Amino acid sequence: MPSTFSDNRASSALPERASLRIWLAIVALAVGCFTFVSAEMLPIGLLGPISATIGVSAGTAGLLVTGFAIVVALAAGPMTVLTGRIDRKWVTVLLMLVCLAGNALAATATSFSVLLIARLIVALAIGVFWSIGTAMAVRLVPAHQAVKATSVVLGGLAVAAVLGVPFGTLLGQYAGWHAAFAALSALSLLVGLAAMILLPSLPAQGTGNLGAILTAFKHGPMRLVFYATALMMTGHFLAYTYITLYLQQVAGIPASWISYLLLLYGVAGVVGNFTIGSAMAKSLRGALLNMLVLMAVSLLLLWMFGTHRWATIAILIPWGFSYAALPVLLQTWVFRSAQETGDSEAGLSLFVVAFNAAIAAGAWIGGVVLDRLGATPIALIAAIIVALALLLVWCSRHGHAHE
Repeated sequence: MPSTFSDNRASSALPERASLRIWLAIVALAVGCFTFVSAEMLPIGLLGPISATIGVSAGTAGLLVTGFAIVVALAAGPMTVLTGRIDRKWVTVLLMLVCLAGNALAATATSFSVLLIARLIVALAIGVFWSIGTAMAVRLVPAHQAVKATSVVLGGLAVAAVLGVPFGTLLGQYAGWHAAFAALSALSLLVGLAAMILLPSLPAQGTGNLGAILTAFKHGPMRLVFYATALMMTGHFLAYTYITLYLQQVAGIPASWISYLLLLYGVAGVVGNFTIGSAMAKSLRGALLNMLVLMAVSLLLLWMFGTHRWATIAILIPWGFSYAALPVLLQTWVFRSAQETGDSEAGLSLFVVAFNAAIAAGAWIGGVVLDRLGATPIALIAAIIVALALLLVWCSRHGHAHE
């Protein structure tokens, strides 16, 4: 397909195909994405053990997800822009060191307050990484390989669902939740070293001016993707943050099954991540609408058949497929819109703000529902919110601008 990405390349004379070293560097960025997303989502699979160990309710423990996401939403834009004049290679190395420090503190935490502080340290770094990671990958490869590079980096997100959260949950069950955070610390160090060795210099292209974020937000298509992302991810994380408790309390699934079911969900996500490109090549808007329909219907069916164990397990597959495809679609939408604003990192930082504000909102709403009404209504409320996102994209004229 013809490139629709920003042409802010590392060099004006890139070869026709990226070298092996460049692809290894992109894989390192994908593993960095895996590390950060695993760190962000790890408490979802460990809410029970964490709440039991530090003596708080499951809803309160959910603040480890909500608080994290709030800090990301608040810090992503300003920190991405303010570091916009620093070589992106060294920013990446620094971000992995911050991730290492936060996870190491979490691995030694014995109180909720210390654990929350540790989470917020990692949150300061992840927003910048999300904002620059895919933009860096696009700069490293020739135009016709941009979609592939983006899919590889975002594949780290899908693989985090496959390996990060399930294996972290499994490790937490057998070695304690502290061990899961320690493992992420070690992985952060490895990614930082790989970035130092493999990434070429990527001179900064940002202005260092916070006004770039406002300029991006004033752009109609960018504003639309902001609102659409906020709605669809609020719905998703309202349900997904508490999926462990939902599976146990509503579907009656044994705790020993949970890590394997999250693995099933994640495998479906990897398939969605790496197969959505062909549909996107035909129509970005069409692919986005189809994935929103699939997610909304999956969540509705989860509510309708949540008490049926095997139906619930089957529904995890289309839900996982649709969720993992959406970030690829949304970030491609941002890149296409950024051609008109001239600053892809500012646009991506807006996407990160919307995404993580939605995580915070979804986790908070889900926690309130869980504590007051129980787990049963969670999937229905999530389906309604995703349906609103579907309606927004369907009705928007701007949706046609990036066919």
